[in-house]
Amino acid sequence: MEFRILGPLEIVVDGRAVPTPAPRLCSLLALLLLRPHRPVPMDELIDGLWPDGVPQPAHPTRTVHTYVRRLRDIVGAGVLQTRGRGYLLAAEPSDLKAFRAALTQAAEDPARQVEHLRHALDQWRGDPIEVEPTAAIGLREERLTTIEQYYDARLARGDHADVLPELQTLSAQEPLRDRLIALVMTALYRCGRQADALSTYDGFAARLVDEFGLDPTDELRELRQSILTSALDDEWQHQNQLPLDIRNLVGRDVLVTDVVNLLTATEGVRIVALSGTPGVGKTAVAVRVARELTDRFPDGQWFVRLRGASDQPRRADDVLVELLRASGVDSHSIPDDGDARAALFRSRLATRSILLVLDDAQDAAQVRPLLPGTPTSAVLVTSRNPLDALAALDGGIPIRVPTLTPEASTTLIHSMLQATNDVEDLVDLCAGLPLALRIAGAVASRGSVAAFVSRMRRTGALATLAIDDDTAVSSAFQTSYDLLDPAVQRGFRLLSLFPGQEFAPDAAAALIGPTYDQVLNRLESASLLESVGHDRYLMHDLVKEYAAQLAAPDLDAWKSLCRWYVGTANAAMTVLEPGAVRIPMPSYDVTVDDPEAWLTTELPNIEAVAQRALELGTPDVAWQLADIVRLYLYEHSRYGTWRALVRLGELGAQASGDDAGRGAMLHARGVLARHTGATEEAIALFEQAAELYRARGFTLGEGALRCNIGVSYNAQGRLRESAKAFGEGLAVFRACGEFARMPRGLNAQAMNHIHLGEFREAVACATESLQHSGAHGNDRLVALVNRAGAYKELGNLELAATDLRNAEPLMENRLDGIQWGLAKAAVENRLGHYEDARRIATDVLRDSREIDNSYDTCISLQALADSYLHAGDVATARTYYEEGEALAAKSGYATVIAELHCDLALCNFLDGEVELAHAQATQALADSVEYGIGRQSARRLLARCCEALDRPDEAAAHQAAADAFCRQTGYVPR
Repeated sequence: MEFRILGPLEIVVDGRAVPTPAPRLCSLLALLLLRPHRPVPMDELIDGLWPDGVPQPAHPTRTVHTYVRRLRDIVGAGVLQTRGRGYLLAAEPSDLKAFRAALTQAAEDPARQVEHLRHALDQWRGDPIEVEPTAAIGLREERLTTIEQYYDARLARGDHADVLPELQTLSAQEPLRDRLIALVMTALYRCGRQADALSTYDGFAARLVDEFGLDPTDELRELRQSILTSALDDEWQHQNQLPLDIRNLVGRDVLVTDVVNLLTATEGVRIVALSGTPGVGKTAVAVRVARELTDRFPDGQWFVRLRGASDQPRRADDVLVELLRASGVDSHSIPDDGDARAALFRSRLATRSILLVLDDAQDAAQVRPLLPGTPTSAVLVTSRNPLDALAALDGGIPIRVPTLTPEASTTLIHSMLQATNDVEDLVDLCAGLPLALRIAGAVASRGSVAAFVSRMRRTGALATLAIDDDTAVSSAFQTSYDLLDPAVQRGFRLLSLFPGQEFAPDAAAALIGPTYDQVLNRLESASLLESVGHDRYLMHDLVKEYAAQLAAPDLDAWKSLCRWYVGTANAAMTVLEPGAVRIPMPSYDVTVDDPEAWLTTELPNIEAVAQRALELGTPDVAWQLADIVRLYLYEHSRYGTWRALVRLGELGAQASGDDAGRGAMLHARGVLARHTGATEEAIALFEQAAELYRARGFTLGEGALRCNIGVSYNAQGRLRESAKAFGEGLAVFRACGEFARMPRGLNAQAMNHIHLGEFREAVACATESLQHSGAHGNDRLVALVNRAGAYKELGNLELAATDLRNAEPLMENRLDGIQWGLAKAAVENRLGHYEDARRIATDVLRDSREIDNSYDTCISLQALADSYLHAGDVATARTYYEEGEALAAKSGYATVIAELHCDLALCNFLDGEVELAHAQATQALADSVEYGIGRQSARRLLARCCEALDRPDEAAAHQAAADAFCRQTGYVPR
């Protein structure tokens, strides 16, 4: 038996509604249904059955008993039970339960939010029962709120045109609900009716003033302003990246219609994978489909070349960076971890409606991280491979694109040629392959079709085209190639040496020489080269493969390309990081207008050049490129690319036997090891690199390595050794007159002084760093952050805050934000602004984890814990301290471990565990042999513990030592 109250009261038995009892029994049942599974006192039942103004019977209690007996005959004694002086209904309204369960599902499953909300609203059959006015009002409000959520979700996925009439009807029925008015305004605006949206606001505002003397809410006024300024969707970057649609796409009408229908289905994320022979026209079909679906996906149409058929397929992680940027995500907000990027991408698309075209996929594994998670978007993939795994595991629908029929092939050729004779022979030779047909048509249009067919037959084209698909395409390429001028033929062959995909004219110039411009234009006109964007070219992988088979690699041209990449990358990094220490490279006469943009664009090609350099006997290029871009990759958290380049560089240095190269790669490996917390390994790598630098006389490199060793010692808590290493490194820079290279070492030395308790020396060190730093950049930011840290320990919070304000505009990347945020959180904690400190520390913790920076993760956890501890929440603070302690112990961060031991001891002291706190503080003191602040904190806590344990002499001794530290160093404790 079921009961339904979302509308007229219903009793359902075996799926069928049975006649309802008399009105007064219905009222009694409704009162009990509104309080399911709990006793309802007799007085409450009487008040509900006979509210104010309704005459009660002479004996209401006796009457209720009578109603109960009659109602039990209907619902059963096991359902309607006596409880003391009241009654309990052991059942609940099935429709209300289903309604609220659907709301919970909508909250937990945003990908199917619309479906769940629709199911919730379907439970309603009319106005709720009116037995109890307060309950009825509450249920009605739940329904209206759900209606608003439903239409909000529909608008979020782009259904504005479909829902606008329904929203206008609802707002007329509920004219004073500002949320409904907001939804109507949004729908009107997105339908291109900006004036009507503003008029709707004006009418609503006038009614509020006239009838109630009220103004619209802030949210509604803000929406009006957004509509007025056309800024309603500023955060989302609408993109239509589709390439030019081929005008004469013949023989594909049925296929295009089928794919369009599949991509507009209503269930699940729609994925269609087009596969087929190279040159069969998969991309052309995909672009035509996407063009026809532009209106169905209002939030954008994205086109991504995955280069799956090349020897350098694009990594899904890198593609996600491109897609997230296209959607409007700032580069510094993009996670370093691939899974995190994919999750962020799915989140960005959760309420959007976009069509994603993934062209030339290698396999399902390359595609899978790029798939949306909600059914509001669709994906169209092209690949040479069938992508069976995409169909098996991800619900993709595979479609093989066939060759053209003879009739369609003839139509295509006629659209390109004026001639009618010999067309049938040409169609036969091309075997229905669109790429071969188009190239043949382009070449034949410049001469006699008969002569062209004769030439193809003389070269064995018919036999080749009949054997396999790749060779069929090569035959068409051969014909086109034979008609090129010798100089253009040479340029065509040389371009096959380019190991990446898209390339700039300057790269072509390095390969081809002064005639590169004419070569590019001629190859583009012959359809052997494609222009993609401003000053970028793409040679199709099949065309490149064919060109590479024409002759052995021209090593002189290859070396020229390598010199251009090494020289240009070096020039770009010299502008971006003039103080960076790298192996000296030969000068190259080049100017880079936008170094950062060049590096971002060319990074995939740099990796491809390094890989190819190993294959073509120029291994030194691999380590040179890896060394040049080291600091760029570090500061932009591109650790995956960096590791890959370092692996190639190591192979290159070993093959060339170059000690400088081997040293540079050990240097890079050391920084990578330190980044992940492997400080002992980092020190060993730095020492090995230093020996190789010394053997090559690279003195500046030795200085830089001494500073890197100092950073690693510092992380281990070996502060005196760290200070010594930094001193040696800085001495090298001073002796060489390389003052511009000193700020990094000075900044790290300042941190040493802070840890040692030498705060005034830290201020001096940071100030000297500022004198040698430029007006902008990371070095200046770190110097200000470090000096702020020293001022904080000296109790000068005003100067600390000033330095942080000056540092904030200098942040350029995520690492900068982490360093600044940690210092800012520490100052806010010291000022007692715990909420601000907690917010900043939470953001920094997230960023540190996303780039896998274990040291900053530890410090972030500590800052977050401090904000809770000093606000009185010891339990939460303990959780974060313990997490930080575990990570610090795993990574060997001695100073951090000592601090966290003391922090946990303080937690235990505050919880009354004085003996345990005393033991932990004693351990922290022992761990802080060189760590000044750590020893001071441990001493102060030990004094408190000993006082609580009635050991006054020990307490006085510890307090005296803590006070002496403050006098000697100027330290001002919290």
